[in-house]
Amino acid sequence: YAAKKCKINEIYSIGGPSAVAAVTYGTKKIKKVDKIVGPGNAYVATAKKKLFGIVGIDMIAGPSEILIIADKKNNPEHIAIDLLSQAEHDKLAQSILITDDENFAKKVIDNIKTLLKKLDRKEIASESWNSYGVVIISKNIQSSIPLANEIAPEHLELAVDNSKKYLDKIKNAGAVFLGKYTPEAIGDYVAGPNHVLPTDRTARFSSGLNLLDYLKRSSVVECNKRNLSRIGEDAINLAYEEGLQAHALSIECRIIK
Repeated sequence: YAAKKCKINEIYSIGGPSAVAAVTYGTKKIKKVDKIVGPGNAYVATAKKKLFGIVGIDMIAGPSEILIIADKKNNPEHIAIDLLSQAEHDKLAQSILITDDENFAKKVIDNIKTLLKKLDRKEIASESWNSYGVVIISKNIQSSIPLANEIAPEHLELAVDNSKKYLDKIKNAGAVFLGKYTPEAIGDYVAGPNHVLPTDRTARFSSGLNLLDYLKRSSVVECNKRNLSRIGEDAINLAYEEGLQAHALSIECRIIK
């Protein structure tokens, strides 16, 4: 339906690095494209990285990650399963909890051990949690925010009272989920905002896939003789300072009376 609304009439059921190569270079049946967007596994990400420049890309998406800032008023089982919702993605996925209550942290860890036994993807989730899972005890919720900005997570859950009051202090996060009843998984499926998000701390300088990724901008410059004469001398001086004589002459020849 979305394709129809966008008047897209060609869809190819292909995937993996071979699909990235196919749409980059084109084949007998597939037309080459100008830009490739969307996440994939490590092989897809590597293919996009290698072919960037021949074709445009949105970002290099790494393994999924979640950071949860939670206070003791949460149900520890809820926080535990939110952490595992990312761990079940990939053995390299990372799940981090920051809380200001050590007893609550222990309850979350105990719930993780119990829940892992029930998951269909328990082998993947277990390896992810055991290798990359982290629980951090902070002095208070306020002191958790600078650390969250330093980590710059793909997904950030603020599972605390009055979560909105911390929102303007969040500078680096792919997507932010506010309150105890906004699990990250709701963003995966039905919440609405796009969910192709920056990973591996790239939220420090980039945003999730959005409409601007499908747009290009061109600069347009127009001078007449009068305004070229007003600004041209400065440009000529700069060109000579750079040692680019032809640049300077291309302006001089138009404004010399």
